[in-house]
Amino acid sequence: MTAIGVLGLGAMGTAIAHRLLGAGHELSVWNRTPGRDEELVAAGARRAGSPADAVRRAEVVITMVTDPPALEHVLLGTDGAASAVPREATLIDMSTVGPTAIASVVDRLAPVAVLDAPVLGSVPSVESGTLVILVGGERAVFDQRAEILSLLGTPIYVGPSGSGAWLKLVNNAAGTAALVAVGELLALTDRAEIDLDVALDSLAAGPLASLIERWRPRLTGEEHSSYFRLALARKDLALAFEEARRTGTELTVAEAAAARCDQAIEVGLGDHDFGAIVPFLRR
Repeated sequence: MTAIGVLGLGAMGTAIAHRLLGAGHELSVWNRTPGRDEELVAAGARRAGSPADAVRRAEVVITMVTDPPALEHVLLGTDGAASAVPREATLIDMSTVGPTAIASVVDRLAPVAVLDAPVLGSVPSVESGTLVILVGGERAVFDQRAEILSLLGTPIYVGPSGSGAWLKLVNNAAGTAALVAVGELLALTDRAEIDLDVALDSLAAGPLASLIERWRPRLTGEEHSSYFRLALARKDLALAFEEARRTGTELTVAEAAAARCDQAIEVGLGDHDFGAIVPFLRR
């Protein structure tokens, strides 16, 4: 049994906490917005009064928050975790915050070990233990904590600190750009009066096969669940643009996709699943 502090109880953080608690680990949980921990506390987790309180006895601290400012607040704000986390503990940040934020955390939490471990997948993936976890950091620290991460899915060591954060931004930008492209092209097949299923079958026979297979129920309107909000997808694009500017890299396709996301958000789709960009563009 490992003592774990989980900071951030949005949909993903809550699912992660439930999974770890169900595996028999000792959990302390904290969330900036009160009330989201009730089921976890009823199941045996300890409610912490602050991030610092949540991590005082922790061997592992997991953060799952929205963006770099939220991570800064949780770790380094008033009663932040950095003031109380044991030196021998490991911080595992599973948020999507980008490599610059991770580098700052590594510098300021030293000598506490830090792994950047953002995930590919959503709440059902956590519940079934099928997340893909992209982990950057020291290999020895990864090896030490791989067993815990394996409860949530498949942890993949991808390189030095920040590597996981880089690859998560790349994955999310690629996925959003691909969905925008599919939405625009389905608008074209609609106007050519080609049946949607026929159009999707043709796309599934080509290089977009994996994307079409994964998203088909949402593309056809059979699935309406929201696991990854469009506003968060757009936030992740903004993080990718920040890193691109820092490295002198052009992301013109992703910028075009961001403009289309902005249009959808302006008409009220920000809290919808990011797959909603496709029916929006078809309209």
